[in-house]
Amino acid sequence: MTKEEFTVLRDFIYEKTGIYFAETKTYLLESRLTNRLNELGLSSFEDYYYHLKYGADKAKNELANLFDVVTTNETSFFRNPPQLDAFKILLQKAYLNGNSSVPPIRIWSAACSTGEEPYTLAIMIMEMMEAGRVNIPFTIVATDISTKVLESARKGVFSQYSVRNTDEIIKKKYFTEESNVYKLKDTVKKNVKIDFMNLMDDNAYKLYRQMDFIFCRNVLIYFDEKMKKKVVDHLYECLKPKGFLTIGHAESLHNISRAFKPLVFPGTIAYQKG
Repeated sequence: MTKEEFTVLRDFIYEKTGIYFAETKTYLLESRLTNRLNELGLSSFEDYYYHLKYGADKAKNELANLFDVVTTNETSFFRNPPQLDAFKILLQKAYLNGNSSVPPIRIWSAACSTGEEPYTLAIMIMEMMEAGRVNIPFTIVATDISTKVLESARKGVFSQYSVRNTDEIIKKKYFTEESNVYKLKDTVKKNVKIDFMNLMDDNAYKLYRQMDFIFCRNVLIYFDEKMKKKVVDHLYECLKPKGFLTIGHAESLHNISRAFKPLVFPGTIAYQKG
């Protein structure tokens, strides 16, 4: 990949996804796109760029493949327990402290990858309802830019690696183990609605308003400052007053937004809409 090819492809990817590849990531981008060139029978990255830019209907189909290869989809069930503990505490305050008139909880898992995060949240709520003998009406929507991972999320079939942090009791209760894979039961899957959504699409956010909780973990690290501010501003507008935003444990809203109130929990921070 020449410097010129890297530049035009990097800028094209940024325009479409908001993901920014620094020049130090040239080899990474090259390795991720090489299979696409081979699949399409193209001889250069320049040809691939022109195929994306001017290939009409074929290019529209290839965009989905591009989104699949440039996104990172590392995830697992019950990932980063301190953040999940904070979520549980906030739910308990709403539903297990004698509050009888709390409306249904609306949760959005943005950039949900293969579904481990939203399904984890569904399992947690189901466990809380059973333990507290209380009904918690809830809706979870899960979105991602990659159609490949969304298809995987809908199937609900996971590897041993995906459930490595999951308690054995939970695995037996909510999964069926078959041939070294774990199939999520429909009792969990039915609680999560999975949709395509590009965080670069300003109009798409209109479908995800009035959320009580938004999880957008380990996404901002792939954006530059301009894109980070744009996404966070949209997420702010999608939350109900006093709603909560959770970002990656290594991410911060410092220098991005002062509209949120940071809430300190053991080992983590949640952000509340001010």
